[in-house]
Amino acid sequence: MRLVVVALILLIPQVTKPQSVSTLMGARSGALANASSALSDSWSFHNNFAGIANGTQTAVNFAYSVPPALPGANRAAFSLVTPAKSFGFGVGLFRFGDEMYSEQILSTSISNRFGLAALGVKLNYVQYNAEGFGTRNALTLDFGGIAELSDKVSVGAMITNISQSKLKSNSEEKLPTRMTTGVQFRPESNLILLIEVEKDLIYDPILKGGIEYEFYSKFFVRTGFNLNPNLICGGLGYRSSKLSIDYSMQYAASIQTQFQLSVSYRVSKPSKS
Repeated sequence: MRLVVVALILLIPQVTKPQSVSTLMGARSGALANASSALSDSWSFHNNFAGIANGTQTAVNFAYSVPPALPGANRAAFSLVTPAKSFGFGVGLFRFGDEMYSEQILSTSISNRFGLAALGVKLNYVQYNAEGFGTRNALTLDFGGIAELSDKVSVGAMITNISQSKLKSNSEEKLPTRMTTGVQFRPESNLILLIEVEKDLIYDPILKGGIEYEFYSKFFVRTGFNLNPNLICGGLGYRSSKLSIDYSMQYAASIQTQFQLSVSYRVSKPSKS
């Protein structure tokens, strides 16, 4: 049964893309259908890492995602991010799967804020393990940016695997390269609207949208959608000066329901910008 699950994961290109699952993490992003390229928060390292330079506190982050209908397809992520003047630095881990099939990624990133924009690069060591097929690995490079056009509008863009890296094996199979661009609109201080387009070089574009509303001081409700594949999302969040706790739920016909819980703890006082 678990072998069938692994085969499904690798053969559903609309959801996972071949040889790579989504590494976008953080339940805030998950509740917003991962329309996170224009967001700057504690989880920017696993979404648009350029946003790390917009942070003001060192933060430790952990997330765990579970799709009950797909045993062995859990995802976990950890990151440590810290600002330093106009720069942001981060290290992190991502893991998908189990002993039969797994993907591991060890990453480090640096970003720099200048004026209204922030640019960042991220280096990844990617490893795939499949029972009976051994281990394959690659080094990849990502590039991203976020620009604040006004107090209400920000835009973000990111390219993953801009290096066009290939797996180190007998094949010449390239890892996926994806281009993402999104817009964040804040009509009110307690409301965020997001729209985003993600394009894999091989597959059709994915349209994403999300809404976040602060309905009570420090408490948030979120919802989002994907088109191609169709996905509906929702979640709740709590944020204080030190702690963020977020929960998300995503539903797609192919993978049923997926749940994610993430926690961020900020270990330093806000730095002066």
